[in-house]
Amino acid sequence: KAAKKSEGQKRSERTFEIHEFMRRPDTKGLIKEIENETTGKLRSLAFFTIEGRNGGTYVCKELVYAYAMWISPKFHLHVIRTFDAAVAKEQIRISYRDMARLEYRPLTDAIKHEREAQGKNIAPHHFSNEADLINRIALGMTSAKFRVHHEIGKKESLRDYLTPEQIHCITELQRANTVFIGMEWDFEQRKATLMGIFNKNHRQPLIEEQHRLAA
Repeated sequence: KAAKKSEGQKRSERTFEIHEFMRRPDTKGLIKEIENETTGKLRSLAFFTIEGRNGGTYVCKELVYAYAMWISPKFHLHVIRTFDAAVAKEQIRISYRDMARLEYRPLTDAIKHEREAQGKNIAPHHFSNEADLINRIALGMTSAKFRVHHEIGKKESLRDYLTPEQIHCITELQRANTVFIGMEWDFEQRKATLMGIFNKNHRQPLIEEQHRLAA
């Protein structure tokens, strides 16, 4: 009970601080300047609130910086460093995502060349089978099941919902599978070798990433 009371007091104090900050003339002036800016035909918002179960109040970074600076120089620097780290991680994720997209084309070309060399027809499932081989290893499920599990629409890019380590893993497995197909390895041989690469290079980093995200 004492712990709950203490937490309640801290929450109340933070709420009071925020309200006090929002009432300051400097803050009101900053909000006015932010909302006077426009991007194309869109008007900027300093903050907005979404109602409902998963709702909340969302604030632009300029207002967050101003609030942090008002609290203390130490907190201000902490917020800047945290934001910079988040931006850097997102840039890495985007880089991995784009690389995975580029690496997929050589894989499809390898599948086509293999089928043509054997005088066999090419069907859509030949490509989806290879994609699902990699997804089962990297994600633990096919792309279709991953979409259902994470409520991702059919027209949305799956890569946009993957973590940096997941994308990095898929990219490396795609690259290796392209080479193995060119070497005319059969499905089971490729599967076993890809699983070995996953266990050696990606299993532990993926586990550690999930722990960081859950912290």
